[in-house]
Amino acid sequence: MTMLTTSDGVGLHVEEAGEGPPLLILPGWGVSAWWFREQFAARLTSQFRVICYDPRGQGESEKTERGQRVGRMAADLAEVIEHIDEPRVNLVAWSGGGSTALHYIELFGTQRLESLTLIGAGPKLLKSPEWDHGFLELTEATAWVDLIRHDFDAAVRGLAPQFFARHPGDEFLEAAIRDMLKCHPAGMSRASWDFLNGDFRDMLDQVDVPTLVVTGEQDTSVPAGNAPYLHEKISGSQLTVIGDAAHCPFLEQPDQFNSALVDFLKTKQVEPYRRAAHR
Repeated sequence: MTMLTTSDGVGLHVEEAGEGPPLLILPGWGVSAWWFREQFAARLTSQFRVICYDPRGQGESEKTERGQRVGRMAADLAEVIEHIDEPRVNLVAWSGGGSTALHYIELFGTQRLESLTLIGAGPKLLKSPEWDHGFLELTEATAWVDLIRHDFDAAVRGLAPQFFARHPGDEFLEAAIRDMLKCHPAGMSRASWDFLNGDFRDMLDQVDVPTLVVTGEQDTSVPAGNAPYLHEKISGSQLTVIGDAAHCPFLEQPDQFNSALVDFLKTKQVEPYRRAAHR
């Protein structure tokens, strides 16, 4: 475990285990590396150097309101990749982390990416007349962001159960909620507003590395309809739908998720994909 200080002076908690090609996990809004402990199991660490960091304001990273914008988080991702010190990484991004990953590609390109895996991600989180894959209307989003800032405990306790297709058990759910409550409420409010107002539909053709799109069949936090859209718009991508799972297939069905990820990483072909994407 290490603490990486970003260029704007914020400490990011980084965990890693295993040896092999680098597999970098980017959590989403409000959570930490704790949620990805099943990906630190032997199935992955025996084959990959697994790295995960807590985004700013979350988990064991510095509690701050500063820089809680997707652009700054994309810069954080770039700095973590530099810290890993490998030519390329396999990036696995969940939920809001998917927005950060897409913004990173828009800003920095894909030269440092060997592959991309998007889990429970969507290119546009707000509903609009031409987009029915969002999960909140604008008025609902405003109320949600206000609740996060003024009653973070209520916001987290209302949201966390929606991440799972089945009740994960009281002990597990309370542990998940405790992890989320480590976050900086004002920072999470700012971040949520920025995530909600993002729209990355116009840049999906810039994703020119092998891409796996994963969704839980019962996901409502980022509705599962986002995954087929991403699969359609990201040339050459693969789509995996995991049954009996909602927003956290890596926790709800870890064996199935890890197997799908390993199969993808072992069979991807980078250069043919790049040529096909640029025809």
